[in-house]
Amino acid sequence: MDTLSELLRHLRLDTRVFHREVHCGAWSLDAEYEPKAMFHLVAAGQCLLETADGRVACRLEAGDAVLFARQASHRLRSVPASTYEDATVLLCGYFEFASPLSQVLLASLPPLLVFRARDEDADGGSAAMLFRLILAETAHPSAGGGALLDKLADALFVYAVRHALSEGQVTQGVLRGLLDAQLAPALLRIHRQLQVPLKVEDLAREVHLSRAAFARRFREIVGLPPIAYMTALKLQAGQEALQRRGVSVAKAAEIAGYATEAAFSRAYHRVFGRTPGSERRPATGRRRTRRGERGKRAHHLS
Repeated sequence: MDTLSELLRHLRLDTRVFHREVHCGAWSLDAEYEPKAMFHLVAAGQCLLETADGRVACRLEAGDAVLFARQASHRLRSVPASTYEDATVLLCGYFEFASPLSQVLLASLPPLLVFRARDEDADGGSAAMLFRLILAETAHPSAGGGALLDKLADALFVYAVRHALSEGQVTQGVLRGLLDAQLAPALLRIHRQLQVPLKVEDLAREVHLSRAAFARRFREIVGLPPIAYMTALKLQAGQEALQRRGVSVAKAAEIAGYATEAAFSRAYHRVFGRTPGSERRPATGRRRTRRGERGKRAHHLS
C-alpha cells in the first residue's frame, strides 16, 4: 500500500452530507462554519461563491465543486437577475476525521480548492466520473441514497488530495513530506512499523541526515516533531483497536507499540483527555448527539 493510502486509512475519514436542497430565484446561503473541512457541489444550475467581506471568489456552474480545507466564513448566492425558474441544486457536506493527525493533513492543503466540471483532471476523467455518480444520485434519490452519497463524498476528498498534489499546490505538511525525497522513506517506515520503537536517530541515519537536521526538516515540513507524529499515529492505532475491535487495553497498548499498559494509558489520556478503558464502553449516545447537532445545522442552512 502506498504511503498516501496508509495515511488516509489512519485518518479514518467520515463524510456527512448535511444539505441537499433546490434554491430558486434570488437566494443566499451563509455557511455556518465549523473547524472541519467542508465541500459544496453544484448539482444543477449555477451560483456565486462569496467571501466573508462580500467579495465574489468565483462563479460555480453545474458539476463544479469547491472544498474548504480550513475555517473560512463564506456564502453561496444566486447569480444576478435569477428568476424563480432558475433552479440551483446544492449538495454540501463536512469531512471529519477520527485522528489527532487530521489537522496536520488539512494544513497541507490549500485553504480553497475549486474543481471544474469542464476541466480535464490528472486521473484521466476519473474525478469527472465520480462527480457524475454524485450528481445522478442527487437527481434521482433512492433507498440508501444518503449513505451512498456519504461514501461518494469520501472519494471526493481523496481526489481533492490527489488534485492538490498533482497541481503542485502542496507546500507544507505531511503531504509535502510524502513528496520530499528525504522524508518520504522515513514516513513510510513510520507508518509500516508502528509496533517498532523507532528512534529519531535511526530514521535520520536511513535518509543520510544528522539527527538534528532530520528533526528540523521533519518539523519544518510536516508541522510536528518526529516523536510527536509517531506518538499521535500509535495512539490512533490503539484507539481504533479499542473502538472498532473491542480489544483489551493491554492488547491496544501492544498494537500501539507501547511496552506497558500503564505507559499507553498515560499517553492516551494526555492526548485524548480520557482513559483508554472508557473507549470500550458503548458510545451510541454521544454519536447520536453529534448527529442531532448536524441535523440542526442542516435545518439552519436549508
